[in-house]
Amino acid sequence: MNINLLIRISFRSLRGHKGRSLLTMLGIIIGIAAIIATLAIGKGAEKKLTDKIMAMGSNFICIYPGNWASEGKTASRKRKKVPHLFEKDVEALQKQCPEVARISPELFLKEVVRYEANNIISKIKCGNEHFIYILGRKLRYGRCFNSHHVDSGARVAVIGQKAATDMFKKLNPIGETIYIKKIPFTVIGVLQKMENYWGVQDPNIDVFIPITTAKRQLTRNNSIVAGISLSAPNKEMIAELTKKIKKILRYRRKVELNEVDNFVMYDQTAMRKAAQESSNILNILLLIVASISLLVGGIGVMNIMLVSVSERTKEIGIRMALGATSNTILKQFIIESIMMCFIGGTIGILLGAVIPHITAHFTKWQVVVTSQSVLIAFATTSAIGIFFGYYPAHKAAKMNPVDALLDN
Repeated sequence: MNINLLIRISFRSLRGHKGRSLLTMLGIIIGIAAIIATLAIGKGAEKKLTDKIMAMGSNFICIYPGNWASEGKTASRKRKKVPHLFEKDVEALQKQCPEVARISPELFLKEVVRYEANNIISKIKCGNEHFIYILGRKLRYGRCFNSHHVDSGARVAVIGQKAATDMFKKLNPIGETIYIKKIPFTVIGVLQKMENYWGVQDPNIDVFIPITTAKRQLTRNNSIVAGISLSAPNKEMIAELTKKIKKILRYRRKVELNEVDNFVMYDQTAMRKAAQESSNILNILLLIVASISLLVGGIGVMNIMLVSVSERTKEIGIRMALGATSNTILKQFIIESIMMCFIGGTIGILLGAVIPHITAHFTKWQVVVTSQSVLIAFATTSAIGIFFGYYPAHKAAKMNPVDALLDN
């Protein structure tokens, strides 16, 4: 008996018990839809997180004093006071790491920024002429401050798109004067809007000024910096450059061989890898939960196939008496099980692709339905059909024809 005939017999059997077949498929539909939706939401979350990390700059490395990761490890001994980072550290890295593409000290202030009667509370980000480029921020119009502005301590500012809108409304801010702590700054540039960003504070309301101006006009502190930002020439050099910088800073900050770093470093590659690992763990946990309903659906398929075998005992006996082999009977019921799972799986895939997009419309989540997840779903449905259909099919194939014909 050829495969095409067995498939037609399977379809006829499923059509003969439409209600029962549909209820049996329901577990498969829900399980497959849950898997597709879970993978779509998980991949979307991973992509959004990756986009946020990539939006932080290009091949960047950030350095800050202290090491929060080692908190609690020094409870048995007296903690040393964590030394600050200084301008001299920036100069040392610039001198000893010529391969660094850009480097800038960092200083952050939170102040009220005023233009006429319009006030906003903004994060004032201070750095040199490389700072904005290291962070990957792009100009919408105007220009960034340059080395001349930094060296002279010029009172100029580059503002975010939201800061420009909130203070100036529809007015062109270029050339206008804003006030930070009653000190006037001339706006020379407006940055493009950032759609993806890290953290809770909107960077589109940031104001950038030269760090030399901030120290002379706002903080009166000429040596301490909050952090150091730099960028590697390419992503392949990030790991090597990170190791080199760590050795230099450990020596400069007098960290003993058996002591942990008294500074912390973040680099784009490590952050992206950590984000992907966290996302993968979450996806696996969600898939395990979603697979439970698929397992229940598979058990339902096996139960219905056992019922079908019991109901069709005489049919099996007649076919065997007419020359059907045990192998033919085995194939018939396995194909029937696979067809049931395949139809349910197809419906589940369609629902799994549609539901995340409907959810994303209302929740603004990002979802990504990949061809890989669809292939996994199809492979899973086929495996369930074979695995849970084999026992009933094997039971049918091992029937004695005489006993089957005499069955009441």
